[in-house]
Amino acid sequence: MENKKLEFKYNSLKILFEISEKNRIFLTYAGLDKGEKIIDETLTQFANIVECEYIGGKDNGPLGTRNNFSSYGQTYKYVSHEEKENKLGLEVVIKTRNDLLEIDTHYQLYKSSKSISSFNVVKNISKADVKLTSVSSFYQYGILKANNLDNHLYIANNSWHREAQWQKFNFVDLGIYNGNEHASMGCYTLSNTGGWSTKDHLPMIVIENKEQAILAQIENNGSWNFEIQDFGNYVYLFAGGPTLTNNFWKKVVKPGNEFESVHVTLSYGKDFENVIQEIVKARRAMRRPNKDDEELPVIFNDYMHALWDTQTTDLIKPLVDVAAELGCDEFCMDAGWYAVGKDWWNILGQWKEEPKNFPNGGLASVCDYIRSKGMKVGIWVEIEAVGIHSPVLKWMPDSWLFQVDGVPVVHRERYQLNFANPEVYKYVVGVVDELCEKYNIDYLKIDYNSDPGVGNDYNSDSLGDGLLEHNRAFIRFLKEIMDKHPGLTVENCGSGGCRMDYEILKYCPIQSTSDQTNYRKYPYLAANVATACTPEQAAVWAYPLNDYEKIMPTDEVVVMNMCNSMLGRVHLSSYINTLPERQKDLIREGLTYYRAINNFKKQSLPIFPKGTARFFDPEVVGGLEDEKMLVLGVWNTSGKARTVTVDLSKYNVKDVKVGYPTSLSTDYKFDKKTCILEVNFKDDYNGRIFEFTK
Repeated sequence: MENKKLEFKYNSLKILFEISEKNRIFLTYAGLDKGEKIIDETLTQFANIVECEYIGGKDNGPLGTRNNFSSYGQTYKYVSHEEKENKLGLEVVIKTRNDLLEIDTHYQLYKSSKSISSFNVVKNISKADVKLTSVSSFYQYGILKANNLDNHLYIANNSWHREAQWQKFNFVDLGIYNGNEHASMGCYTLSNTGGWSTKDHLPMIVIENKEQAILAQIENNGSWNFEIQDFGNYVYLFAGGPTLTNNFWKKVVKPGNEFESVHVTLSYGKDFENVIQEIVKARRAMRRPNKDDEELPVIFNDYMHALWDTQTTDLIKPLVDVAAELGCDEFCMDAGWYAVGKDWWNILGQWKEEPKNFPNGGLASVCDYIRSKGMKVGIWVEIEAVGIHSPVLKWMPDSWLFQVDGVPVVHRERYQLNFANPEVYKYVVGVVDELCEKYNIDYLKIDYNSDPGVGNDYNSDSLGDGLLEHNRAFIRFLKEIMDKHPGLTVENCGSGGCRMDYEILKYCPIQSTSDQTNYRKYPYLAANVATACTPEQAAVWAYPLNDYEKIMPTDEVVVMNMCNSMLGRVHLSSYINTLPERQKDLIREGLTYYRAINNFKKQSLPIFPKGTARFFDPEVVGGLEDEKMLVLGVWNTSGKARTVTVDLSKYNVKDVKVGYPTSLSTDYKFDKKTCILEVNFKDDYNGRIFEFTK
């Protein structure tokens, strides 16, 4: 008997299901509406819509450490389905059930993007506890045919000072192929364990061949897993949050209770660049509305190549003066305002100003001074950390801290607060309330410079469960402080981009993309970070005067620093108060151009005319486009004079002008017939911004 077909179409997207005579439902296709099911009829029985494993399951049959062929996946039956339109587009919910569990599988089809978000809600319908060990957020068998030598996987290496570095691999080189009639025992896994969600990789992959590209993004601010491998003649994709095998995660679900998986979003298109553009559209749709991403203010932060971690009234005021003089909108005081000198790392946690740093009126007088100069006030905290010498430890119980086997976890001389503890949650919300009320702050930079490791087993079902519950409490914390203080902008930072995930970035309007201290290397990041977050969220440092080199910069150094931040958000810093007026004018010109393209930037999509940038490339090219305009950054990173040639024929550009700087000469030519741009750089390191009409 032929399977019953279910089809859902919306905005050039399509999802296909089949229901068998045994009342089993299978996902046979998800993607662009021109696509179709590729699985043989004999293998459709393996195309589960969800995989969920639990302790004691007797029907599971995964090979090796795979998370497919789970106990629930082998036994569930179709119950019902529903579809309904919402503000994002169309939501489809499939309900399935076995003797123990009932799962609602959610698919959100976007009206603004060729993207689908997916997650599962697991309910215990039995009379006993069920101990979950893995739950897929998205699962599809038959996402590609196996043994296509054109199948490629992109992954993004991401770590301190070297964020968003994409690499491309052939499936065969990764062991993703069918070597015979039987399935292999292994699988290709990309995962993260710990609180730094992006310390090794971005939680993203792109699958590409000559026919299509598929991007998958996991949205969790902690542990996550991708699993991709062959079975039979096809490839499956498992994407989700923590599992027992990879992340020490086990969750006890009581009778009648529910567990919601992390969320995953897939974007569909013709190639790598196209699916990056589609995920940018989806990110804008799923993100919390906020003024910061509408206004895109210029931020001066006094950390990088300036005060670093030493904050005093006398040191801050000269930088406030020059930031106001150059037209900055917000001034953020970074680490150390609660400590004397350099002793800030292991005493943090009390979040009280150090009186010795701010005589004659305290920190409040400095905040008033910033406001008197026409700028909003920002301050830095690392709200989840407590230093091992913090005075709060005199009264703070161990139950507030991450623990393993009854011992508080220490990483780099810090303890980790557990926001899942209601007392801790109340305390940290109170800290933010006090900062807002006492100093009337407008901007809060939340940093995260230590990783608690695999998790916390105090008052939790497992190490991984303790971490996930903290992660989710942290998101609730973000939502609460933003609701209570609607004018507050919250920046996300994790030693730069080590916690650059789209669970947090649904709420935080701005992301510190890196702690990179070398402006010559920043183009490798600046051209790529729009793959990790929307351009209007991507804060990039511009520090024209390098504190390490102790020499005055040339004009080209100033310009390159400004170009680095032009495609994202400007985080201006360094002792620019010591620069000559000529170079201050170059900064002013850069900020003027930044503001001129802000409306364009908010709706623009990233482009990579020469592919994504890679460290050690002698040149870097990246840009943004919309229907009418294209803004292109071109950098010489070779260390010597160089001509950079860029083919823009695929972008339908017409006329070109130098966007920044216009006050310095730029040697370039543009052939309107071939749409080829040539830029001749005469110095060792340079940057330029070009603006094209379409």
